[in-house]
Amino acid sequence: MGGLSAAVVFLLNEVPEQYTFYACVFVISCSVASALITPPHAGSRWVPAYQLITTIGLNIGWAENHFKPGQSGVRVPLVDKPAAKQAVALAGIPVLNRKGRPETSLK
Repeated sequence: MGGLSAAVVFLLNEVPEQYTFYACVFVISCSVASALITPPHAGSRWVPAYQLITTIGLNIGWAENHFKPGQSGVRVPLVDKPAAKQAVALAGIPVLNRKGRPETSLK
């Protein structure tokens, strides 16, 4: 996270001062757009554009969108999370980690 923040600050320092406002408006607009636009389905040609908009809008870490192309989220109480993971895994459905890859082991 610190590296990304440093990169953003570095890039904004490279923008001439009279255009900094417009660069900030562009980043905020991308963030708002990614919050308002429904993610495309996994096979859509719009997935790369959607991912680019969410990246420019700095939707990472805690700000990351819960809905992603080709994935769903099942909300359960925190105390039931281990049981829900186990039930999904026993049904033969891979449990994905934060990067969208199947988890190698259940905790």
